[in-house]
Order: sequence, then C-alpha cells, then structure tokens
Amino acid sequence: MGRFQYAFRKARGWQASLVAAAWAALRYTVSGDTGYFRSHGGWRRSRISRRPGEADSLDD
Repeated sequence: MGRFQYAFRKARGWQASLVAAAWAALRYTVSGDTGYFRSHGGWRRSRISRRPGEADSLDD
C-alpha cells in the first residue's frame, strides 16, 4: 500500500486527474513504473519509475 500511496500522492501533486493518478499508482505498484501519464494540468507527460536513472523523470 505504501508504493501506491507514494505514486498516487506524487501524481496528484503534479496535478494529474484522479483517474490518471490512480491508474499510474496501480501500474507503479505492480511493475515499478507508471509509464507516461498527463500531469501539470495536461501540459506535461510525466513518469515515475523505480529504475535507477529514471526516477521521477519529467518529459515535456
């Protein structure tokens, strides 16, 4: 549950929608990577990963 909460809170902090944040958190819990999701009010694509070198990376 801790991994889900971490990813969900981080995604919501980046202004991802409730559904996008929940989906990203579920993917993070299962695989360790959210894949890209819309954040910052739809202006960015973000990704949260447990892989070294890719952690919490943002991509415009």
